[in-house]
Formats: sequence, structure tokens, C-alpha cells
Amino acid sequence: MAQSNLDKELNQEELNKQLDELEGSDRTLFGWMAVAVLVVAVSFSLFHLYTAGIDMLPRMQQNAVHLAFALTLIFLIFPYKKNLGQKKIPWYDLLLSLLGASTGIYILIISKDLVGKVGDPNTMDTVMSFIALLLVLEATRRVVGKPLVILATTFMLYAWLGDMYLPDFLGARAILPDVINHFGFTWSEIAEFMYLSNEGIFGTPITVSAQYVFIFILFGAFLEVTGAGKMFIDLAMSLVGSFKGGPAKAAVISSGMMGSISGSSVANAVTTGTFTIPLMKKTGFRPKVAGGVEVAASSSGQLLPPVMGAAAFIMADFTGIPYLDIVKSAAIPALLSYTAILFMVHLEASKHNLTGIPRKELVSPFRVFAGRGYLLLPIIAIIVLLILRLTPILASFMAIVGTITIALFSYRMQKNFGAGFLVSLVFTGAAYAAHLLFGLNEYVTFVSIGSIIFALIWYVMGKKVDTEKQVKFGWKEFLSALELGAKNALSVVAACASAGILTGVVTMTGLGPILSGLILDLANEQLFLVLLFTMGACIVMGLGLPTTATYIVLAAVMAPALIQLDIPVLAAHLFVFYYGILADDTPPINLPAYATSGIAKADPVKTGVQGFKFDMGALLLPFAFVMNPMLILQDETATWIQIALSIMTAFIGIIAWSTFIQSYLFTKFGWLERVLAVAAAVVLLNHSLLTDAIGVALFAAIIVYQWWKRDREDRSQVEPAQETV
Repeated sequence: MAQSNLDKELNQEELNKQLDELEGSDRTLFGWMAVAVLVVAVSFSLFHLYTAGIDMLPRMQQNAVHLAFALTLIFLIFPYKKNLGQKKIPWYDLLLSLLGASTGIYILIISKDLVGKVGDPNTMDTVMSFIALLLVLEATRRVVGKPLVILATTFMLYAWLGDMYLPDFLGARAILPDVINHFGFTWSEIAEFMYLSNEGIFGTPITVSAQYVFIFILFGAFLEVTGAGKMFIDLAMSLVGSFKGGPAKAAVISSGMMGSISGSSVANAVTTGTFTIPLMKKTGFRPKVAGGVEVAASSSGQLLPPVMGAAAFIMADFTGIPYLDIVKSAAIPALLSYTAILFMVHLEASKHNLTGIPRKELVSPFRVFAGRGYLLLPIIAIIVLLILRLTPILASFMAIVGTITIALFSYRMQKNFGAGFLVSLVFTGAAYAAHLLFGLNEYVTFVSIGSIIFALIWYVMGKKVDTEKQVKFGWKEFLSALELGAKNALSVVAACASAGILTGVVTMTGLGPILSGLILDLANEQLFLVLLFTMGACIVMGLGLPTTATYIVLAAVMAPALIQLDIPVLAAHLFVFYYGILADDTPPINLPAYATSGIAKADPVKTGVQGFKFDMGALLLPFAFVMNPMLILQDETATWIQIALSIMTAFIGIIAWSTFIQSYLFTKFGWLERVLAVAAAVVLLNHSLLTDAIGVALFAAIIVYQWWKRDREDRSQVEPAQETV
């Protein structure tokens, strides 16, 4: 079987070492130190389960506890530099972790008097402000990397240098150009604003992380522990694995499902790439191409509803647009983006005559579904709950409860039906009792009852079909998921805290409107030029930054320029969001490529170039939905026929663009086909009857010419053989 061959190819110990180095931590703990980390991580997750399902704390207190847990864990887990091979936590990191906890405790103590602190802080307030600011920057350096720290420091220097002048002997002129000059702030004022107000470290980014993002990351951790990630891969492989380039197509599909939830291109790449990259190599994909396909699929997963990672919730907070509306608007462009990746994978396989895995080596889709299909139910449930207008926080909490209960019930019932059924009844009774005694949401009881019903269904299906054993789920797995969720959230929390510094400086200095005005003046308020300059700025500013931080920076600095040109607010924010994600794939700073290249045993830069190529299908999409808001359902005057026509022409444009990138359709492109392909893609950006007709005609000409060209090549290969005979 394909999976048994895969297991032989993987060296899990080597992979784990690579992942640890990538995340910046090779500290291996034992004894009481390991227990301490486990207790803090589990407590972190339990705190968020409580606040999501029972009672959320006031904003500032919720944020303070959230950041305190994260800082404590970061300094317990991550050493000050890589490759130290530490077996214990040094005294200075224990001290830093205690100081990290104190930053949250102090906010809780002074929370009643916090309103007046920004304008009139005492000495202790100032000291704690500097401690918190420095700890956030150091934690970000350890977990996320230097680029975001450098950017945050640069922004603070800008706030400090606002009204400073050079010495007389250097000309006694302002250090900053007049166009970006401002009143200036002292370092104490900057630190106090960042820590004591709700516009800095505890601003919108960390608020969204504390209220929405963590609980979704925890949901992803439970899916991973219960085997849902592996099930996604197996299901995708069973469906498309036998097709041309099947393993690569399965990687795209499974990475899309996981990436939507995880919201992290790196985490997604290593979760699915561990299984899919060796299979891609086995069927003939070059190592750098196999790694590149996984990079593109994993990064673009962050565009795919229903969850869309952390940035979707931050977007909802920034724009005031309901989260569900953002999800609906993002659906069509995301599907078009994935269409481009799948089609480019197909063209790659066609160019090199790569086949799929023989059907006899694959498990049937029904067998995969009958064995572990119940793991899809929490994802379906979260979509249904969002449609029913439950808040994302409550919907994710219910999805976690559903994941736990159905995994627990299914495993127990398959092992011992009577005992499993009894456990499910006890669990449901406990949920109802918690509702009566502690105010636990009544939906938990309904979810538990639904889980029993579905567990019974899968018990019957499992009896009729020779399925794999259910994934074990008990107390150990429950605690592992809580620990994994807390650890997976650390990079997001650190990035959001540092991104809060950036938005804080923008608020203090008014930098956003200033930069928006500069972009508009530079482009002479010409829409296409503004979009082009914004795209370039987004990619440059996003290099080396995690997606969440990238979007926050771009939303504060770049999006206002687009909105001033009467571009719909959501279109402007999705525009910078897309290019922020594309920046994550841009070499040479391409973190997902470093992850996948280790698995593929390929050069990381070459892998990054391939990843960027496969993700370039999304390069033109933001221009398309800005010029044609029907693609994101933002044109209220449009009919469904017009929307359907827009989607169809956008689809043709994406296919044309993909053939241009791959320089192939039925056979290799010459210069004529490449010119026609890029021309078709560009004219289809602007949705009108004339441009659509021209674009469709150009692409039709490419199809006819390529068909004729391939037929001629086939005849030229046959004729010499006949002459020889």
C-alpha cells in the first residue's frame, strides 16, 4: 500500500529536529520542568475554553491574561538562540517567564484605575511599561524572527524622532522629511501608550487573538490529535491520487482544508507535507517542485473559508463587517486561486508525463469515509453554526466540544460498544448538569447528543465495511491537544503583540493617512497605478513576516489609500490580505519553503521559487475583484446571471494566466502563445462585454493553435518511425 511505503521513507526523528529548528526551539525538557511547561500550556488552553464557552473577561483583562500566558510559555520553551541543545530552563529564562506573567497580573491589579493611567502614570506604571515592551520584542524575536522586531523598533524610532532636529553643525534641520514629520514622543510616553492603553500591545491584534484566534487554533490542535489532518490527506488521495499528478493534487486539496483552519502556512506545510511530499517524489515530481507545490497549497489555504485563519477575524474588527460576510465574499476568489494551483499542477504533470498512484494501491474513498469520516462533522458543524448566526467564538467552542465527544464516543464504541455508549450518556449528562449549575451553553448538550447519534451511525458503517481502527482518544490525547494548541498559538500571540506596536505608532502619529496621501500623489490618483504601487509595497513589507502581522501592518498603512479611491472597504482589505500572503511565499525569505525543503531534501531557495510560481495564480486575482466587485459579492446591483458570468470569465482568465506561467497547455508554448495568454488574462481583469469577448477569443485561439501544434508534433514523431519500418 502507498501509506506503508511512505512510512518507510520518513525519518520522523530527523523531521522533528528540522521543525524544532524552524520554530526556533531545540530545548528538550525533562522532569519537573517538562511538567511545569505542560501545566502552563494546559492552563492556557483551559482558560480560553472557559472564556469562550462560559464567560469572557472584560477586554483589557482578557488580553492581559492571554499575553501573560504566552510570554510565560515562550521563555520557558524557546532559548535565546537556536542550536543550544538545552536540557533545562536557565535561570534567566525562568526570571523572564515570571516577568512575563507579572505583566498580565499588574494589568489585572490596576484595571479599575487604568483609564486615567495613560495621561498620568506613576513610576511603577512606567517601569512595567518598559518591561512589557522589551519582553514582547524579545519573545517575538525568539518565536517569529528578527524582521518583525526590526519593523516594530523602526516604527517606535519614527514616533521618537518626530520633531527632532540635527545639530547646528549638521544644518539644524528636521531629521524626518516634512511630509512625514509629527510632534514627537518621549520613550516613556511611547512605552506607556503601548502598555497602558488599548491601542498598543493590547490593541486590536491581541484582542482578536485573545477572543477569536486562540480558540480556532485550539480547534485545529484537536483535529490534529484526533487524526483529522491525516484523514484529509487520505481522503484527498483516495479521490484524486490515481489521476495524472495525483499526489500533488491531493496535497493541494488536503492543504486547503487544513490551511483554512490553522491560519499558518508553515504549520500547514509541515502537517500535510510530511505525507504528501514523499508521495509526490515517488510519482516523479522533482524534490524542489514537490516542496513548492506544498508551499503554494499551504499558504493559499489561509484564503479559503470557512475560517481563513487569524486575519479574517482581525479584518472583521478593522472593517466592522461581520465575519460571516467576509467569509462569503472571500469564497469565490479563494476557489479561483485553488483552481489555478490545481491546474498548474496538472500542467506540470503533463509536461513531464507524470502519472498518479495505481488505484489498487489506494484505499477506496468509501472505506476512508466509513472509517474516519466522522472527523469531518465538526468542520461541517462550524459552518452550520456560523450560518445560524452564532458568534465565531461560540461556534468554535462548539466545534471543539463536538470534536472531543465524537472522537471519544466513536473510539469507545468501536472498542466496546456497551462501555462506549455508557460513557457517551454520562458525558451528555455532565454537559447538561454543567449547563444548569455553571451556565455552560445549552448548545453543548445538543452537540453531545448529536455526537452520540453520529457515533452510532459510524459504528454501524464500521461493522459493514473493513475499516481502519478508530484513532484512540482519551485523557492523554485530550491533554496533548490542549498543550499543542497553546504551543501552536505562541507565534500568533507574539506577532499580534508586536503588530500592536505598529498600529499603536500609526495611531499616535497619524502615519496611516500620511502614507495613503503619498501613494495617491505618487500615482496621480490613477487606480491601476495605485493598485500596482500598493501591490509592490505589500510584497516588500510582508517579506519575512507571518501572515497575521503582515495583514495588520498593511491594513493600517496601505488599505486606506485604496478606500480613498472609492474602492469598497472589503475589496481594499482583501487586496492587501492577498498580497500579504503572497509575500509569505516570496523568495528569498520564504519560511514555508524552508519547512518543505527539509522534507523534500531540496534547496530551500529553489523550493521557494517553485512555491512562488505555483502561487502566482493569485497574483492577478486582487486586481480582478477590485475592478469587478461582483467576484466578492460586493456589487448590490448585480444579478445572479451577471455574477455567474463574472465568475466564468474570471475562471477563463485564471486558466489563461496559469498556462502563461507554466508555458504549456497541450504542448510547450512558443512566444506567440505566451503573448496571447498573458493578453487574455489581463483583458479579462476588466469585466465588460467587450473585454470579456476579446479575452475569451484570445484564449480560444490559443487552444486551437496548441491543438494543431500538438497534432503536428505527434505526426512528425510517427512519420520517421514509419519510414524506418
